[in-house]
Amino acid sequence: MRVREPVLVETLKMRALPEGSHDKLLEFLRLYRDAVQLVVDRIWGINEKLSKKKLHKLFYSDLVSMGFRAHHAKEVYVYAKSLVDSAKSNGGRKPILKRLSARIDKYDYKLDLDSMVLTLKLHNGYEARLKLVVPRKGVEKFKGWSNYEMVVKYDKEVFWVSIYFKRTVKTVKPRTVIAIDLNFDNVTLAVFTLDGGLVRLKRFKTPHRKILTHKIWIERIQKKYPKSWRFVKGVRKAIERHGERIRNISWDYAHKLGDLIAELALRYRSSIILEDLEKIRKNKENKKSREFNKRLGLWFYRRIQFCVEYEARERGLEVVKINPRGTSSKCPRCGDKLVEYERRVLSCKKCGFIGDRDVTATINLYRKYVSKHSRCGVSGVAPNAPKPDEALSGMQGNRDDAMKTHLVI
Repeated sequence: MRVREPVLVETLKMRALPEGSHDKLLEFLRLYRDAVQLVVDRIWGINEKLSKKKLHKLFYSDLVSMGFRAHHAKEVYVYAKSLVDSAKSNGGRKPILKRLSARIDKYDYKLDLDSMVLTLKLHNGYEARLKLVVPRKGVEKFKGWSNYEMVVKYDKEVFWVSIYFKRTVKTVKPRTVIAIDLNFDNVTLAVFTLDGGLVRLKRFKTPHRKILTHKIWIERIQKKYPKSWRFVKGVRKAIERHGERIRNISWDYAHKLGDLIAELALRYRSSIILEDLEKIRKNKENKKSREFNKRLGLWFYRRIQFCVEYEARERGLEVVKINPRGTSSKCPRCGDKLVEYERRVLSCKKCGFIGDRDVTATINLYRKYVSKHSRCGVSGVAPNAPKPDEALSGMQGNRDDAMKTHLVI
């Protein structure tokens, strides 16, 4: 049986400048919005499940008579159904459309990335040409990709287009495994061979303390102006500046770290093990104090994981999420409870194991990965994790140097 290669999807959003008058494009967007609303109104009271075939039978002729092309009509009733299904599933009211936007099928537009011109086929045989405004560097990567659906919208007297691209990614067969442990001050990763040897160990310093500083400033401003900070322009601007710094610092770090980890994984041909963040939030033992919850809210684990996952899958690398419960508190040798030995060093009273908290967590993540894949019958994965005393001897370079490695931002 042939295994299908994964498909990577990405969206390119650009500002668009109409060549000549934009009256017909606005007319099309208004007509499209009204057509979607018409379909929503007619199917809102229908409780039965509507297939695409039935939607086509109900609305195709009417939509074509309004001047829409065949694929326009399909996009209209499919989009209307998705709005109704979403509203009903959330117990909401009937959707009322106000914004001007339209989904366009790949057969109804022509994209030229060399000249940066987009030609749209509108209603009643009309066409609209738009000049796309985006840095050349932002579109170069998409020249080998396939484009399919797109969205055009009119917002605050500006046209925007979002074009969806996709390409097939060749899967890399893993030869090693990278386990990643996320902490407040650092990100620790360990590269393991499939038979349990530790190949490499690295630690990256995080900018969490910088982010926390900006968050403290925001709280101080809000405390100083508890009733008026939302309404006084100068105070609100000060808060927005700190908020912008938080976003910039976190995204910049996450992008750099994601690219760095993915490149390292590609070099070692690794599967990447990440902590399941949903499990972190659900573990009651992680909700003992308000201070921890405050820090947890500041941690940008999701941003880091998003960037790591995207960069990894763009390179055809496997990403696996593992429940992190107990990874920093259980002995990787005997499974007994670990106790504090010295700062960020744990020990096991039962078997005598002593190890760095973060390194121990990566070993336990690896063990869970091995256990999970062994149960699934995956070949090429060792049934046993490395022994902690063997792990450090297998790493490249000096342990202390590896622990001091950090990402400069």
